[in-house]
Amino acid sequence: MRKSFLLLAVVMMFGACRTGAKSSSNSFKAPAGDSTAIIAGLDTIGITKGQVEKLLQPMVLQIAQQAQSTGQSFDAVAAPLRRQATAQLLIQELMKSEAVKMQIVADPKRVDSIFNSIMKQYPDTAKFMAAMAQAGDDVASLKVKLASQVSANSVIEKALADSLKISDARIDSFYKANQDKLGETGKVRGRHILKLVKDPKDSASVHKAIVEIAAKLAKGGDFAAIAKVESDDPGSKANGGDLGWFDPKDMVPEFATAANTLELGKISAPVRSQFGWHIIQIQDRKSGKAPVLDSVKPMIVNMLKSQTAERVIPAWYRRTFKAHNLKFLDTLYREPSLFEEPKATLAPAAAPAGAKK
Repeated sequence: MRKSFLLLAVVMMFGACRTGAKSSSNSFKAPAGDSTAIIAGLDTIGITKGQVEKLLQPMVLQIAQQAQSTGQSFDAVAAPLRRQATAQLLIQELMKSEAVKMQIVADPKRVDSIFNSIMKQYPDTAKFMAAMAQAGDDVASLKVKLASQVSANSVIEKALADSLKISDARIDSFYKANQDKLGETGKVRGRHILKLVKDPKDSASVHKAIVEIAAKLAKGGDFAAIAKVESDDPGSKANGGDLGWFDPKDMVPEFATAANTLELGKISAPVRSQFGWHIIQIQDRKSGKAPVLDSVKPMIVNMLKSQTAERVIPAWYRRTFKAHNLKFLDTLYREPSLFEEPKATLAPAAAPAGAKK
């Protein structure tokens, strides 16, 4: 069953208050100089329509263009973005409050390090400054935002330290179940030339073409040069048919069989698949041995932490917002995916005995 926050009934008693009801917003304080309607509140902090519209300002042109191209109104296109912006503002205020409570302050060296890494992504200082200005920032305001992000990450790490711990037993279990997928074991590097059979009536002519290509290769023709001219695979044609490293299990069965059995450097005879005709060459193979656990343990821990975080962080947000007396004075700005409990999913009914998958 989907749970809603307390006080939604109160909000509805005031008719959802789309312009902000005075009787409900008196307990919230808007930013200095902002006289626009308060749409949500956290403790004593009010979030206003003006704050939301300011976040959307850089996207106004794109919203208008999408509205025109889809035949929707500007507000219809902007509505989900407004909900997301409201959620962003509420999260920022929540994190500030929690950081104060936990006595967390962003490390200035960490902030400077992130700032410098962002700046290095631009070819010169002028382009970096222009990008900041377009986003409505300068050096000082960007560093303030980065400091907020750093402290917010610290809040999450501290609040969920126990929940995000990954036990050795869980690491071992994941390792044993996924040894064949770790460390790129069993992968091969190869290239191919593909002649597509786009229509069954073309089968004979396509087969003739691939046989002629095979004959050129048998006489010492340059594989890459021929692939650039003859191959019908748009993804590898320009690279001389190079497929890079891949797992044969990800290919169609006929291609996989050839990739697994070909000697290194040898060129296959034409191979028929559902796509057409291939000529394949395998250039290298990864060792079939699974990597030792210690060499992949950090990667496994990060993967499992990410999986756990996807579940526990939204739940922490909902629980903590509730503790800070979150109220929406305008439910049009409420993002269900963040502020509502996920719906319970029912297990699928068992298939009848003998039923095919």
